[in-house]
Amino acid sequence: MADRKVTPEMMAEKEKWNQIYKVCCVASREFKDRNCVFGGVGISFLAVAIAKQVHAPNMILVAEAGYVGFTGVTSMGSPADNAGGFMAMCHQGLFDMFRDQQAGFMDQACLGLAQIDKFGNVGVSYVNPLIRMNGSGGGGDISSSAKSVTYVGEYNPRQFQAKVDYITNPGFLDGSKNARQKAGLVGEGPSAFVTDRGIFRFDPETHEMYLSDVFPWQDDKEIAEIVDAAPWDMKVAKDLKIIAPPSEDEANAVAMMDPLQGYRITQFMERPSAKYILMGRHDLIAYNYNAILVEESLRNNMKVMI
Repeated sequence: MADRKVTPEMMAEKEKWNQIYKVCCVASREFKDRNCVFGGVGISFLAVAIAKQVHAPNMILVAEAGYVGFTGVTSMGSPADNAGGFMAMCHQGLFDMFRDQQAGFMDQACLGLAQIDKFGNVGVSYVNPLIRMNGSGGGGDISSSAKSVTYVGEYNPRQFQAKVDYITNPGFLDGSKNARQKAGLVGEGPSAFVTDRGIFRFDPETHEMYLSDVFPWQDDKEIAEIVDAAPWDMKVAKDLKIIAPPSEDEANAVAMMDPLQGYRITQFMERPSAKYILMGRHDLIAYNYNAILVEESLRNNMKVMI
């Protein structure tokens, strides 16, 4: 790996974007036009929605509740958020969606995680038996059946485990050849884990995770820290790629889909809606205030996106 030097200009660019921008804007480039793409909830949905708006306008965006081919012009608070019905091709049921999923009709999917091992097995059920989480939420079916899965999340070295506490979403299982096929899994497994400190991919032969892409502002010391934090001998790509920072179009897409600034402002109490909560307003005035913010955001940003 060649010596990497970080300039003041690179550091200024780093400070320009928070972790959500770094994760979601970069992850949005993983999704291909005309593919059928399953979006999860939260930042995993935001990533595919940016892709729909900026990189893959003909992508068929689907959600767990059964929305198919919708526009993704606003963020979804849950898999059944009514926003998913906006200009959708159709709205089928949850059972229909997972039937299609298990039949192998989903080209790509985007999900979050709590733990991941070197073969891309993911845990979101619990961290040791004491800390219980929401569980699969459909992730087991999705990771088993979608042709490829992109995971997204803010980097935390504790996510990387020699063995996840519980395999909620199967990756390449034990890493052996054809392990997924022998287990009867339709999909081809995880393709990437996109974080704010680089992109991790999987070796096509060994199925082991390795560091494939980093941002311009990451030097050799930071890269070494990331690699050393993994509980296995994590490799670094010989042709380590440099990630382009978020673009103006990607940033505009985030602004359009985040009118209440839940993603753009990382501190909850600094968000517009939090100010009304601090005032004790849980009434129609606060609701109308949020509705105005949403409408203004859509109007202003649709002009930019068009």
